[in-house]
Amino acid sequence: METREAAMIFTALAQETRLEVYKLLVENSLEGICPCEIAEKLEIPRNTLSFHLSLLNQAGLVSKTKKGKMYIYKPNCAKIKETMAFLHNDCVACHNK
Repeated sequence: METREAAMIFTALAQETRLEVYKLLVENSLEGICPCEIAEKLEIPRNTLSFHLSLLNQAGLVSKTKKGKMYIYKPNCAKIKETMAFLHNDCVACHNK
């Protein structure tokens, strides 16, 4: 993972609402969740939620699939694992002395 990509991911998750959205996506990772449910559960206006989902998508943290007339969002767990490995291996790896 490149530093620029990691920075984009950390920036996306550094905002409280986006972090709450991502946590909710993880809780619903098997079946996914539609934006209307996210907005209702987190009490976020839909236009605001759309903005946050777009940023999470640009960072590669979510995927969306069309189901009928709506989109279903799921977290990209592989991207988070890759980011955590980058952070541990490339940035803060501790070495026993």
